[in-house]
Amino acid sequence: MITAIRRMFSSTIGKFLALAFVALVGVAFALSDVTGNSSFGGMGGANVAKVGGEEIGVGELRDRVRLAYNQARQDQPGMTMAAFVESGGLDQVLNQLIEGMAFDQFATEMGFGVSKRLIDGRIADIPAFAGVSGSFDQTRFETFLRENGMTEAQLRRDLRQQLLIEQIAAPIASMPRLAPGMAQPYAALLLEQRRGQATYIPSSPFAPTADPGDAALKTYLTQNAAKFTVPERRVIQYALFDAASVPVSAVTDAEIAKVYKDNAAQYAASETRRFAQVIAPDQATANALAAKVRSGTSLAAAAQAAGLSASTTGDLTQSSYAATSTAAAAKAAFAAKQGDLIGPIQTGLGWSVARVEDVTARPARSLADASADIRTELAKNKANEAIVDYYNAIQDAVNSGASIEEIAADRKLTLATTQPLLPSGRVPGQPADTLPSELAPLVSQAFQGASEGEGQLATLVENEKFAVYAVKSIIAAAPPPFAQIRAELLADWRLAQGQKIARDKARAIVKAVEGGQALGAAVTAAGPNIGSVQTIGGRRGELGQNGQPVPPELALLFSMAKNSVKTLEIPGNRGWMVIALADVQRPDSKSIEPARVAAIAQPLAPAFGNELIEQLAGEAKRRVGVTINKQLVEQLRQELTGTAPVAE
Repeated sequence: MITAIRRMFSSTIGKFLALAFVALVGVAFALSDVTGNSSFGGMGGANVAKVGGEEIGVGELRDRVRLAYNQARQDQPGMTMAAFVESGGLDQVLNQLIEGMAFDQFATEMGFGVSKRLIDGRIADIPAFAGVSGSFDQTRFETFLRENGMTEAQLRRDLRQQLLIEQIAAPIASMPRLAPGMAQPYAALLLEQRRGQATYIPSSPFAPTADPGDAALKTYLTQNAAKFTVPERRVIQYALFDAASVPVSAVTDAEIAKVYKDNAAQYAASETRRFAQVIAPDQATANALAAKVRSGTSLAAAAQAAGLSASTTGDLTQSSYAATSTAAAAKAAFAAKQGDLIGPIQTGLGWSVARVEDVTARPARSLADASADIRTELAKNKANEAIVDYYNAIQDAVNSGASIEEIAADRKLTLATTQPLLPSGRVPGQPADTLPSELAPLVSQAFQGASEGEGQLATLVENEKFAVYAVKSIIAAAPPPFAQIRAELLADWRLAQGQKIARDKARAIVKAVEGGQALGAAVTAAGPNIGSVQTIGGRRGELGQNGQPVPPELALLFSMAKNSVKTLEIPGNRGWMVIALADVQRPDSKSIEPARVAAIAQPLAPAFGNELIEQLAGEAKRRVGVTINKQLVEQLRQELTGTAPVAE
């Protein structure tokens, strides 16, 4: 979980260009209240930071952290707010808000700007603002802003920051190459080889078999509540509707007749032709080419002999052929018979010589002939319009504050209520009880919002199936009842006690090795139930190849000093390892082949670009000036993690 959070902030240029995930919800910008002047608990409208001439209110920071948390839960559904904040989420969000404001002011001072039209275009491209038809929908736009507690002006401010960053930071970060001299030390580092030894001390052989009693286990549960906590669950009430259930008026004969009349040209007799043609640069060349063809040479062969090439058109009408040549050429081409040679005729591109390859005549279609096709198309259009109107009507009802029960009753929809669900759609402790997979978008969307009782719409199948829903209740993350998990607690407590003994043995082995004893001898002296000594090592550049995770013992080995010895705790109370590094071999950077240095220099360029962006951000903050109210930030941290003092 912590790794996932850190990964979201790992790319400097990605952090700037996307404002990490603070300014994004899904693929859309979901920005929260940025006034910072409303009353929020005991902190009111106080400011957590001042950036140049602007301030960041505690309300803004709180809401941005919640948005970031909701976004992070899409990748880690079981993540709690406390874990998110403790893993650095609050600090990262605050830093990004500061950097965004500082960069805006810094760029403005340098003369950069963003036009209203550019921001308009960016807003229109955001999928979250698109209606059922797929195009920008003003109602969806306004609803989205209202649901996220923001104004259009606030959205435009954040988009302005992003666009300024794209103008300045993106070119700097996109460094095409790195000088070989700078890449040489990194090449040597990647070619470094290390060899060491490791031993494993498992915790299970040292775990006690006794039962410590309920009091001790309850204390252990309190100390390790996060480990046994069931993630937040939500009860969702929903009603489905689709295109098949929406009434659609029948297509009338009058409507068919009107379509037929309005599109008379479409149903009139028509003819299309396909041509093989050559464009010659002058009339003399065209005349010679045409003469050869008329004497029996193929058009392609004649063209090749003249240093030209023949091409074949698609099926063209006379008007479309005229658009690519001239009206006179088109008239002549459509007056000729199949197989006839046409030209030379002068066109805008040169002198054309063409042969009629194929003629396709389509007879006129009467109203009776076309009625079935027109009826099908009209029925499809009416069905699409009906579901769009039906969807918009429910959206209007939701926007006006109607409850889901009122909407379902008015539309005669069937209401259903889920059991308390995890973000995955599962019910804790009931693996067989899951929602149909088609409801996954509804569940995902329901866990992104935070309010109970508010109606929402979810698209299940694009343009076909939808749901209106509300979160009926939110069950906060908490451990299950003690009696329910006592057996699990006991097993974990025993391993935790064994882990302490394994730790002490690991430390004793380290002390013995540091005193001059060989690792094998120290392991033997530590007693039974300890693994044998194994040789570990490799080349630094081979770690993590093909996206494979780096084993923890190797990661530690490549961060140690030569001839040192370290302990490594195995997660899950599974034991400890002792790692000893004996040999480090790193080649002279100047002796590495130029081709290998160049291969390493290429992927290093983005990292170097990111470093420049970090320095640019630091300079922006230095120039505009930044002041942080650390006490207020700490109060917000306690509030979000649930560790704030309770008022009497």
